[in-house]
Amino acid sequence: MAAGGTGGHLFPALAVADELRGRHPTAEIRFVGGRRGVETRLVPSRGYPLRTLPLSGLKGAGMRQRVLAAGAAGLGVLRCASWNLRERPDLVIGAGGYASGPAVLAGRLLGIPTMILEQNHFPGATNRWLAPWVDAVCVPSEAARERLGGRGIVTGNPVRPEFLRISGAPGGPVLSLLVFGGSRGARSINRAMVEALPALAALEAAPRIVHQTGTEELDSVGRAYADRYLAGAGFEVHPFLDDMPARFAAADLLICRAGAMTLAELAAAGRPAILVPYPHAADDHQRLNALAVEEAGAAVVVPDADLSGARIAELVAALAADPERRRRMGLAARGLARDDAAARIADVADRLLGRDCAGKGEELVS
Repeated sequence: MAAGGTGGHLFPALAVADELRGRHPTAEIRFVGGRRGVETRLVPSRGYPLRTLPLSGLKGAGMRQRVLAAGAAGLGVLRCASWNLRERPDLVIGAGGYASGPAVLAGRLLGIPTMILEQNHFPGATNRWLAPWVDAVCVPSEAARERLGGRGIVTGNPVRPEFLRISGAPGGPVLSLLVFGGSRGARSINRAMVEALPALAALEAAPRIVHQTGTEELDSVGRAYADRYLAGAGFEVHPFLDDMPARFAAADLLICRAGAMTLAELAAAGRPAILVPYPHAADDHQRLNALAVEEAGAAVVVPDADLSGARIAELVAALAADPERRRRMGLAARGLARDDAAARIADVADRLLGRDCAGKGEELVS
């Protein structure tokens, strides 16, 4: 399995790996990732071996960096091919991230069955290029399948089973607020929250806040909470949260970006959210995804350009005072969930492996 760089690529791969491990306890499942992504921490902690490649992205890179990155990707293909020749895997699955392209391409060149997972409704460049060449493509929606020229199996986005086991929101006398960007944080959300702290502290019942900042702004945001927020209200500031399902379960409301996997996890957990789409996402897919969730009644969307401390404080105060609205939003979110996504993707993998796939084989055509 090749995935990483960000949690949005890695967590679906881990969910599928766990499903396959549950079905086939003797299977050997290995991961390939980058050397600087979240996979270096999370894959070994889940009990899977990890090999890494010295790869980086091209977005925003200059010509020299692009040439170096292309060379590293070529070497990555050769290294993955060497591993494949030595270990003879039965299947290569790419879930996105810097290592996914080289690993899948190496498998394809050696005649190994290959499949890719696309999390976004607007597929990324690597998967758009790989889609015609692999044996199967799993996509989150019909819209994504259409953008791949009709190639793909609509499975939904897999989430960790811990999200599917989350029950109703805590609903205590004090609102529990979970704030995060991506796995590396979000500067605009961090700054808006810092601006909002005095107004939130002045509420009759100041919310308890857990805030994932990313590493770069951990110190500055942490100092702002210490200076501006009520110690008695309770707050936690972290660079990264490894226990996100537990954090979702403990939250009444979330403030976050609108990445495909975040939205899938919100749906699985049935949690209301204030969504701040990342404005530079390819094809503006975060904004479009967020608006669809808002139209379903599960979230409030705030464009990044309109984000401010005053707007955050206004929305949190209104939702804190209206538990019935939060309950309806949570139910609407849960209605968007696809609980069987990991199982459907594992069915596709089993077909490629020549194994039984729980009687669903006739439905799974790419």
